[in-house]
Amino acid sequence: MKETVKVVVADDEMISRGYMELFIKPSLRYEIVASLPSAQMVLEYCRESEPPDLVIMDIMMKSGTDGLTVAEMLKREFPQVKIILATSSLETTWLDKARICGVESFWYKAYARMSLLEIMDRTMAGESVYANEEKGTMLGKLPAADLTGQQRNVLRELTRGRNNREIGERLGIEETTVRYHLDEIMRKTDIHSRVELAVKAAKAGIVVSDEDRLQGDTN
Repeated sequence: MKETVKVVVADDEMISRGYMELFIKPSLRYEIVASLPSAQMVLEYCRESEPPDLVIMDIMMKSGTDGLTVAEMLKREFPQVKIILATSSLETTWLDKARICGVESFWYKAYARMSLLEIMDRTMAGESVYANEEKGTMLGKLPAADLTGQQRNVLRELTRGRNNREIGERLGIEETTVRYHLDEIMRKTDIHSRVELAVKAAKAGIVVSDEDRLQGDTN
């Protein structure tokens, strides 16, 4: 009889962990051997117990080491363990960082076009699943993928409640340049209120940065 695939799930949100467990537990192929509230605990589990076959781990953590950093550490110490990183954010730079450290697959929780089990099956079959779901995410009338890096930076500071002068100081650009970027974004998105733009950008998850990930101040 074929052995089951041993799985560890890690997410600091109990509801998110429960959501993953809900999909995995009915499967006869997978066995959840640990459900953990932090990424750091995954590393400790692997060091103290028999490492699992697969780890499914959220990137953003309210406290402690983030999932991407722990994934890199896991791959150095336990390269045989396959990893699926999960996130609700659409920060595309994390895709490249995950690939570089050897993470097998990347799952967008809020925008997934494939079920978690499908990604797990494909990952365990030797595939690397990195579908870029951001292409289908809209900010008003503008595809999120069409935002430039500088526009994302301006939006990120806007969502933190900063005015044009403060945004310019943070990014090292002129206040007029900040105004230009915001005018362009509002024109292309057809969103004409700064408050509405900030709210929708934050809700879409397109302005989370590496600073946020490392500080663990968002989910």
